[in-house]
Amino acid sequence: MSAPVPVLLLPAALVDPAWAGPAAIAAAAATPAWARLARRATPAGEAGPTGPSQDPGHERWLRRRFGLADDESLAAASAHADGARGAAWRLDLVHLHVGRDHLVMTDPAALPEADGVDARALADAVAPLFADDGLALEVPAPGRWYLRETDPARPLRLRTRPLAGALGRNIDAWMPTGDDARRWRRLVNEVQMTWYAHPVNARREAEGRPPFNSLWIEGRVPRAAGEAAVRVATRPRGAADAAPIRVEDAAGPLVVIDALLDAQLAGDPGRWAAAWRALDAGPLSEIAEARGDWSAGARIVLAGDAGWRAIDVPARAGWNVFRRRPDAAALLAEPREAAR
Repeated sequence: MSAPVPVLLLPAALVDPAWAGPAAIAAAAATPAWARLARRATPAGEAGPTGPSQDPGHERWLRRRFGLADDESLAAASAHADGARGAAWRLDLVHLHVGRDHLVMTDPAALPEADGVDARALADAVAPLFADDGLALEVPAPGRWYLRETDPARPLRLRTRPLAGALGRNIDAWMPTGDDARRWRRLVNEVQMTWYAHPVNARREAEGRPPFNSLWIEGRVPRAAGEAAVRVATRPRGAADAAPIRVEDAAGPLVVIDALLDAQLAGDPGRWAAAWRALDAGPLSEIAEARGDWSAGARIVLAGDAGWRAIDVPARAGWNVFRRRPDAAALLAEPREAAR
């Protein structure tokens, strides 16, 4: 039995031309390595939006890859790395600011992170609010918090949304829903009021740094998560020199490169175009030439705002006069149909 073909996942490879610009998309489609790969590619599955405010395409694909249940969050798999035993939910410290007519969340990866002392001080200030509601805060890492449900009669009944999907958008459409949505909104409002004049935030503002003025509940902690899922959930993001994350599980090797996603979340189309060119000169060129980790071929997963598309690329180009060749530009358009 042959070994699984390695997979390259590229979050935000599929972007809206209205954001990046049609010329940038056309230029990406024409880069040398990608043009070669498109001529050899065969479809390997795709998924488009199934409703409004769909979770980001890379989140949907990763959940499927790691076999997570519908109520489990990939990001919350970090609890297994942070030693948060018994944690039910992941929380993130966030900064909300007012857009034109709605609240927008700043990408936490772009914020100066709280240190352990500041995180502990903020947590101590609001821990009693959660305790009164049958919940306990855990802060094993400054940037990753968790909730335990301490009252079996009052578990949180929520459907949550990935933080990555809410970034840069009106957060109203991404707020938790479910039986306890109003309960959660009340708790968050109390947190916001408590932190409004907190000394930690007062100091941050005096130093010109955005305050931490809210919490985002990311999702339920998976009951079980393999090492690969945990490493992907805890991968660093946002740094200009962030290295690809490489993991392996029963499905084979997986490489995740977030450079395009970081550019999109920063709202910088020029940076996105530069990141694509770097990918074309790097891993896409290696795949096209069947070098290194890609000597046996590759599967490339291109993810977008809501959907994803997978293509298989053999190590050597085969010629079939009857095979319709995929269009390099069409492959960079987000699918518009439901998963199949």
